[in-house]
Amino acid sequence: MHRKPWALAAAIALMATAGCSSTPDGPTREPSSAPPVTAEPAPLAESVAKYDALRADLVAALENQMPDITWSVDDDAAVAQTKDGTCIFHPQTMKSSADIVEPSRNFEEVFAAADPILKKHGFPAFDGTDPVPGGWVVTRSTDATGATVTIRSKSPAYLDVTAPVQSESCDDSELPQGDQ
Repeated sequence: MHRKPWALAAAIALMATAGCSSTPDGPTREPSSAPPVTAEPAPLAESVAKYDALRADLVAALENQMPDITWSVDDDAAVAQTKDGTCIFHPQTMKSSADIVEPSRNFEEVFAAADPILKKHGFPAFDGTDPVPGGWVVTRSTDATGATVTIRSKSPAYLDVTAPVQSESCDDSELPQGDQ
């Protein structure tokens, strides 16, 4: 019997991806997609207040929804310039005390907790999880300025925000002392 090695490899790859993506209680929503950017970024000082409040509200909602999992600061806030010259503000990145995929019923509890907070802060609801390689479960929401909230989990979970901002120098020295 003559077998083609590439056919066997393709069949194994298909079975592996099918096994990874078919979770019994997985989200029933479609993957998220970013809306077009239709608004100008705000000045850095205004953005710090806005996105720090968003991050704090999301953490409080997630801890309320899943009280056995706490969130703490993983990385300090930063400002960086992209290759195209856009200044991007990164509020503090948060890290969970445990993986959230199973406790959140494959992010359904994340959606229940976070979607009202996103709406309050001018973001669309999370639209499901994104297909991401490597075992990560990821959801994103992007507002009209191009700011993106991401929650990704692979033991532990991370919550981060990236937001284009207006800045004179696009330097960390412009951040308030408590954010650095």
